[in-house]
Amino acid sequence: MKYLVYARKSTESEDRQVLSIPAQLNELQAIAEREGFKIEKVFEESMSAKASGRPVLNEMFKLIEKSSGYSLLVWNVDRLARNMRDGGIILELMDQGKIVEIRTYEKTYRNTPDDKFMMSLSFGIAKKYVDDLSVNVKRGFTEKMKRGEWPNKAPFGYLNERLTKGIVIDPERARYVRRTYDLYLTGSHSFGSIADKLYAEGLRTASGKKVLKSYVQRILNTRFYTGVMERDGKLYEGKYAPLISKDTFDKAQEIMHGASRPRSKSNELFFPLRGFLFCDSCGCTLTSSLKKGHQYYYCTNGRGKCEAHKTYLREYRLYDQLGEVFTSLHFSERKIELMYQAAKARISHNDQEARLGLESLQQRLNDLPGRESRLLDAYLAQQITQELYDQKSASLKHERIDIEKQIVSLKSADPSFTLEPVKKIFQQASTASKKFVEGSDEKKRMILENLLWNLTIKDGKVAQIQYKSPYQILANAPKTGSISSMLGD
Repeated sequence: MKYLVYARKSTESEDRQVLSIPAQLNELQAIAEREGFKIEKVFEESMSAKASGRPVLNEMFKLIEKSSGYSLLVWNVDRLARNMRDGGIILELMDQGKIVEIRTYEKTYRNTPDDKFMMSLSFGIAKKYVDDLSVNVKRGFTEKMKRGEWPNKAPFGYLNERLTKGIVIDPERARYVRRTYDLYLTGSHSFGSIADKLYAEGLRTASGKKVLKSYVQRILNTRFYTGVMERDGKLYEGKYAPLISKDTFDKAQEIMHGASRPRSKSNELFFPLRGFLFCDSCGCTLTSSLKKGHQYYYCTNGRGKCEAHKTYLREYRLYDQLGEVFTSLHFSERKIELMYQAAKARISHNDQEARLGLESLQQRLNDLPGRESRLLDAYLAQQITQELYDQKSASLKHERIDIEKQIVSLKSADPSFTLEPVKKIFQQASTASKKFVEGSDEKKRMILENLLWNLTIKDGKVAQIQYKSPYQILANAPKTGSISSMLGD
């Protein structure tokens, strides 16, 4: 009798308790040697049996159909099928005499009514187990999402937290998500140009390559980054920190699906202001073109009702106006330094207790490696049991995580840790006007991307302007107020 061996293992939950493929083959080989079976061919497959269409199983079916008299050696019949189509094919091949018997670790199924009936029941039980498991998994996912928990692998920009089973912001990759939206909302970047820019700024795939433009589009279409989880058309509020605001996501969707879709700058003229200018009369974007050697901006008249689109505005006039507008962000270097020193003095007066607490936590963190080392020495010297070692080791790990969280909390609550970045923002804003007027087109574009959301034009002049946070606060702040009154903002 000719025997074929089939061994299968999938990585899914229903196969967690099943022997690995090498272990199955070892057991089946032992049966063959004990019974004196001649194994003609071995088939191995790493794939779920929930659905039909497994290539290796189909290959074995083709071999069986070419002749008769084959017997199968498998660990369990559920290795052959967890779906009724594959189970039906196996039963039909037995009816045709092409499969003589199926030998498993515990039982032998021959071509008899009773054995085939019992085997069909086994296939049915395996099928029901998979179906029930799928329903339970989906129900579990839904319940977790109702609690604000994400049940799957964390999306790009987040990490799975093993202890809490939640997700946290990935400090290395989250900035690329925010950068993707910042670039796209300028209106001057395509998916491809954003991928190029992110690659230049250090983003790599697992294999070290540039991300595809389709991946950039997926980031821009992922509502998850706003703190809202989506599944089967339903939305659930998450308990994790969002990376972008809902307003930012909505603006990206408007650009992607509306008339203001960004275009690549490749093979076309570079217009630094494109994507930032809107018509104050109708709200449509201003487009640009080159006429007689000069660059002009004008309303697209996307709604077909605007008279302002007939007016063309020379680019250099807009440069002058923007240079003037950016003066609203200007603070003198002396005033910036005075505010910085005043804030520093105020903080140093109040934070002595916090700093003492931070030093204490840091000392506790520094002591942990020594405690872990002494615990390991005690275990290796057989002074404590394996169970006690595991308990104490887990306790030390939890203590480390708790201390690190307290340190992060204290640092984030201490204003002194934000003084230098805030001072830098003041300095960047205060030099924006001069750098914009004197800078190249590329430099002008960079300043706009960093500072500006958009502005509206009416009768050839700037009508309204909206800065990005926190520059809008600086624009609104009184430039002649006292130092004490300005420190709050």
